[in-house]
Amino acid sequence: MPARTLPIALLGILLGLSCCAGKVEETQPAETQAVPRAEAEVRSGRVRLLVPAGEGSRPEYARLAAELDRAAGEMVRRVGGAPDESPLTVLIEGDHVAQARSAGDIGEAVPGPRADLHLVWHPDDLPAYRFALARVLVARAGIGKQLPPWFERGAALWLSRDWYGRTYSDWLPLLARARVLPEPEQLLLAAYAPWPRDASTLLWTPAAAAVVERLPGATVAEKLREIPMRERVAATLNALTKASNVGKGASPSPTRKPEMPSAFMKGVSLAMLNRVEEGYHAPAVDRQLERLHSLGANAVSLMPFAGQAAVDRPEMRYLSRHPASETDIGLIHAARRARARGFLILWKPHLWVRGSWTGEIAMKSEADWVLWWKGYRRYVLHHALLARWAGADLFSVGVELSKTLGREREWRELIADVRLFFPGPVTYSANWYGDLESAPFWDSLDVIGVDAYFPLSASPEAKRADLEAGARQIAQRLEATWRRHRKPVLLTEVGFPAHRGAWIEPHTEGGEYSEADQALAYQALFKGLGRPSWLAGTFLWKAFSGEGGDRGSADFRFLGRQAEAAVREYYSGRRLP
Repeated sequence: MPARTLPIALLGILLGLSCCAGKVEETQPAETQAVPRAEAEVRSGRVRLLVPAGEGSRPEYARLAAELDRAAGEMVRRVGGAPDESPLTVLIEGDHVAQARSAGDIGEAVPGPRADLHLVWHPDDLPAYRFALARVLVARAGIGKQLPPWFERGAALWLSRDWYGRTYSDWLPLLARARVLPEPEQLLLAAYAPWPRDASTLLWTPAAAAVVERLPGATVAEKLREIPMRERVAATLNALTKASNVGKGASPSPTRKPEMPSAFMKGVSLAMLNRVEEGYHAPAVDRQLERLHSLGANAVSLMPFAGQAAVDRPEMRYLSRHPASETDIGLIHAARRARARGFLILWKPHLWVRGSWTGEIAMKSEADWVLWWKGYRRYVLHHALLARWAGADLFSVGVELSKTLGREREWRELIADVRLFFPGPVTYSANWYGDLESAPFWDSLDVIGVDAYFPLSASPEAKRADLEAGARQIAQRLEATWRRHRKPVLLTEVGFPAHRGAWIEPHTEGGEYSEADQALAYQALFKGLGRPSWLAGTFLWKAFSGEGGDRGSADFRFLGRQAEAAVREYYSGRRLP
């Protein structure tokens, strides 16, 4: 990833929200203010659905109300205490932008000022709705206020059971084996304590549910009459670890080798525009996908971020705590919309380092390396599970982490653990400058990935023939890599900025604006590269999930510029001039 391409809005999120990570802002931005709407009502027992006017007769809403009523009736008996018997109000939102306006947050279902839950309907998300409903029931019983947040979530999952395609108990051996269970102190964190910046609700909530399940009592009220002592929490987590055989040389059961997509991946790096109205979760992503489809593209990469304060600081912050960042539900939504249009999906988690780039990440001590790998493992496996749920086709375990490659053991362990969660092909997005030859673990991956910002020429006056010759040399280097490892090569990023002499240092942006040089660099690359059998595809850097941005900036965008025609020619299969 080019070092200077982080959206300014993302930088604002990183710098401005560190004090309130994990919490919904009390004041909504102007762009998310709720808009009044007319509504119809659908009732089933204790559940009251509020749906857009004119949609009250839709059969899926009647089924949803009935299912939520059934689930509430089953779960309330296991809550105990004295739950509020008033109707459960669920407001159906048209999309996640409307949800953000109404509730100040986004998700499958979130609490809000006008309803117990503000919900965006999708048939695959029924388990998430039941989980959100369970949290409402726990709160209504007066239990949630006294609990550490993880126990409130664990109690709700113990009630609702299902978690991202499996029962939560089915995930526990994999979480233990991959060493991503939380520490007892993390689960016991008080409600008033700062939310951990690198906490994974995806990975930790099943562990919290397991602790609740093993507490004495038949209801949540009985189990959580008192907050359990650290020793009891530790005993449960240790039992999960022991049962998984972690650290005893066990290896994953043999599985069928993942198959690469048969089609040449005509991909685009689809970056999140960090705005509520134009993010991965927003209707704007449909327009961008349609535009990419019209170019002949058949694949997109989706790219969540985690932040690091410095290259030698092991602490990470997952940038997924606010509607304007790459939230889990936003990624799921973008993947669903892409799949509906026939796109293949590369799931590609990135790191961003303040004032530097990922290729410089290196710790100063062994203790810091241990902490860094622990945080990075959690981040990557969070997204491996999420990518599985969203139906991604490929997964990248890292992006341009050049100075970590000497830690071969840790990389091989991480790759093996990714395969516990993600069933498809796995790659690493190597930096073009050196990782391609030095990465020691290509044999454990399915495809050789490279962020291919190779210069085509050192001369600002280079002619078309010179640039095509440079592109052919790049193709020869990539083919040599294929011959050495006998694995397909995938350009996980490739692109040129719209500046003068774009081919000299393709990884940098800014400078004198030139659409013509950007287009010329693309034309030469495509002509010299072709589509050899060893090349699995290309992911162009980049397009955004929305239309915002400075059109005159010498950045990497190609849509709406002269380079768009070169992309269309290459991706449509027509002969290049």
